[in-house]
Amino acid sequence: MNRSVMWAIAVSATMFPAPVSARDHAGRDARFFDRRVEPILRTHCVGCHNDELKDGGISFGDLDGLLQGGTHGPAIVPGNPDASILIQAVRQDGALTMPPGDKLSAKDIATLTQWIKRGAPWGTKLRANDVPKIR
Repeated sequence: MNRSVMWAIAVSATMFPAPVSARDHAGRDARFFDRRVEPILRTHCVGCHNDELKDGGISFGDLDGLLQGGTHGPAIVPGNPDASILIQAVRQDGALTMPPGDKLSAKDIATLTQWIKRGAPWGTKLRANDVPKIR
């Protein structure tokens, strides 16, 4: 193959990359949750909001618990952080303020907001049966 043909193939490969599969997105979303979201939930939420304690009637041990919610309704609305009680609570701009004590950092709030915007994908690190071990 001559150089001009090889160059044309190389250029077209960079201009038209292979499509990203849904599986690639799912893996990326799970890693995002495991690396960035799970540490926030584990550190600031799961100690009180777990399958044993269920403060406010809600467990953060799995996605179903967040979607089902508690006494205030569903904690998250995937794709809509502004309608998610979790985001309203951590922003502390309404009646419900979480976590107790110090407010989450702006970075942590932005991470949770981004996670919900992405559809609140779940990862592999936080499981409902892990929660009692946290306490």
